[in-house]
Amino acid sequence: MTAGRTIIFHTDFISPFAYLANSQLPAIAQRHGARIEYVPLDVMHAKLAGGNFAPSTRAMPSKAAFIRRDRLGWARRYGLPMTDPKAFRAPRLNSGLLLAQDRGVAREYADAAFHRVWGLGGDPDDPQLLAQVCGVLGWDAGEFVAHVESPSARERYAQVQKKAWDQGVFGVPMMTVGTDMFWGNDRLDFLEECLAAR
Repeated sequence: MTAGRTIIFHTDFISPFAYLANSQLPAIAQRHGARIEYVPLDVMHAKLAGGNFAPSTRAMPSKAAFIRRDRLGWARRYGLPMTDPKAFRAPRLNSGLLLAQDRGVAREYADAAFHRVWGLGGDPDDPQLLAQVCGVLGWDAGEFVAHVESPSARERYAQVQKKAWDQGVFGVPMMTVGTDMFWGNDRLDFLEECLAAR
């Protein structure tokens, strides 16, 4: 499969809009004979790397209320449950996506993780949530935690993020096809048009 048929999906498990995009991307990829390459990204670090020093949406009540209504509307459209998570840090869950990609189960991992964070409202860095995701995949939770906390896994996660920043990725969900970039689940139509043109 050519690079033009690869959707690089930059994602962070703390992002509700990445959760929404994740639910639609497999069908889009299937319709166009594309594959999805899942790339984890710490959205707050990406924001700073891109020169955006504004406070988080959660620190701006009016914007936060609007965004909440917006994402709940998208969730209804997609038929997804949407529950606010208990926390907004996911370094181990994000890093684990690289292991899942290596093992050929990135989609299954992403689906299991996003469902527990945004579908059920879990804490993305809670050891119990990590264990539940591992259980879906038949992985040993202790081995998983040891891996994502290892210096090599942390370094790889850091390198993957730096590569994304260098390519101009400033937020999530960001979908890239070749040099074309699409930011947000509300740009999936444009992504699909790009794939159709190729």
